[in-house]
Amino acid sequence: MFQSVRYVVAAVAVGLSGVAMAAQQPAPSYLPASAVATLQNAPAIVEGAAGKNVKSTIYVFMDPNCIFCHYAWKAFQPYEAAGLQVHWIPMGFLKPDSPGKAAALLQAQDGPALMRELETKFSEKDESGGIKPLATVPPATQTKLNGNIKTFQDLGFDGTPTIIYMTSGGRWADVSGLPPLSSLPTMLNLPEQAITDPSLQKFR
Repeated sequence: MFQSVRYVVAAVAVGLSGVAMAAQQPAPSYLPASAVATLQNAPAIVEGAAGKNVKSTIYVFMDPNCIFCHYAWKAFQPYEAAGLQVHWIPMGFLKPDSPGKAAALLQAQDGPALMRELETKFSEKDESGGIKPLATVPPATQTKLNGNIKTFQDLGFDGTPTIIYMTSGGRWADVSGLPPLSSLPTMLNLPEQAITDPSLQKFR
């Protein structure tokens, strides 16, 4: 079901084996209703539609150096213009500088702007997010990152990106990995949007 690229690194405070995934087919599982409040309260960068313009909301666990998270960000951009709101829930475990980059996102005065910089300057060759990591992660921010990782683990998730979305039947579901672009309209409950980025055509 998945093509995966594995990185085994020493994570700050929490031991994890990081997995960056591309899903060949979306294979959702369903979350208990009690998980929704936890996701809504998770420290995150909220991007996309706001206020009355929000037509669909998703939550995405991500690592700043995860290339499939990067591809997901690019794939979601047209949908954000059509009413999608994305809560990017950062963790930091794929590479040694991942915690510093994740902390920078959470501490930014303008999180969405720094998120855009991370992704627009992302090195696909090196699989590296395009922002400078914090040299030292403040304890309060590290606590937030650890909390996100704990939520990720407690919910039984395995790889990044993990996308949580509401089905047309009103249930919250999750899928690990970047699903085929053709599945996005159904997942997001939005009309299909044109995706022309050359790097995404392999995910059709």
